[in-house]
Amino acid sequence: MHALLLESRPRPGAKIRVSGGGRCNLLPSAAHAADFHTEGSPHAMRNVLASWPLAAVLDFFEGELGVALKVEPTGKVFPQSDDPREVVAALLGECERAGVRLVADWKVGAARRVERAGGARFELEGPEGETLACRNLVLATGGLSLPKTGSDGSGFELARALGHGPSQTYPALVPLLSGDPRWASLAGISLRARLRASRDGALIEEREGDLLFTHRGFSGPLVLDLSWRRSGPWGEGVELTAHWLGTSVRDWDPFLRQGGPRSVAAALRDELPRRLAALLLDRASLDPERRLGELSRAERQRLVTELEACRLDVVGDEGYRTAEVTGGGIALGELATRTLESRRVPGLYFCGEMVDVTGRIGGFNFLWAFVSGRKVGQALAAQPPP
Repeated sequence: MHALLLESRPRPGAKIRVSGGGRCNLLPSAAHAADFHTEGSPHAMRNVLASWPLAAVLDFFEGELGVALKVEPTGKVFPQSDDPREVVAALLGECERAGVRLVADWKVGAARRVERAGGARFELEGPEGETLACRNLVLATGGLSLPKTGSDGSGFELARALGHGPSQTYPALVPLLSGDPRWASLAGISLRARLRASRDGALIEEREGDLLFTHRGFSGPLVLDLSWRRSGPWGEGVELTAHWLGTSVRDWDPFLRQGGPRSVAAALRDELPRRLAALLLDRASLDPERRLGELSRAERQRLVTELEACRLDVVGDEGYRTAEVTGGGIALGELATRTLESRRVPGLYFCGEMVDVTGRIGGFNFLWAFVSGRKVGQALAAQPPP
């Protein structure tokens, strides 16, 4: 079987080259099913992930491709060289060794499935109107996130043309926008926090990590990991609240009850960035110079709310332009779990970001791409010759 790899850009691997701040966060150092989300069957998702365990993926890159890796304190895995070009070159070298023919700068404009005497074939139309025919077609085009890298959603359009539309898509791992302009004054500040997502008072998810204030709202690993709770189709009515410093600080109420002659602003500045302390006092309608010992019970409760359950006033997200991955996509239930072949369209396969599986920040989405791509490759390699 001959494999032809069609790349829409002049050079492949654009998302690899920009990941991890340009240093290539290739994989996580540990992974569990809870690190991934799907609107479909969690059981099917776990089965795909288990088909190539993380330890084996790491060994593939180091042992077979010769890419030396390192684990950073965050748990993220990078090439020791911090050079994404090394990773791209190693993957392309393996493609060449396996006999894969790469055709760059060849964007598929249209696709159709036609019945012929020798069996069904896919016909692909190229940028100059030329056509290619194939027995099996793998759509591994990415989703809609970071369209400058080439993942502009065209893969979903091809899937629709072939009779296999995706489920609703949305930006995931995306910075969130605030409706309160006061947060913009904190742009550039990063601190630890515990973030809760709730609807109608019921807790949906809770995580702790680093939160970054931006000129438009909120970002950082913590916000990106929870952003899908707001950006997804179910996000309406979801409220995000922050406990500043999270478990790294004692409960705030006993801290404020210590009393004494110090101003409340001075006390907060011992624990929090100065600008954040000032904003929280403003939101609590408290005089910064008011002494701790003079706080009334109502005043203290208002401030504790801002310190432990601070509403982040989210009104939207930055969209696919800055989202690191696309949520939603081709439903797992419409794919054969053992091969990721479409149950609707024989010979059509999906992997990576095209499929409705989204991982946390930190190399998890690359892990899903590698594992699902390998599964499709194995399924095709096992087919008898035509």
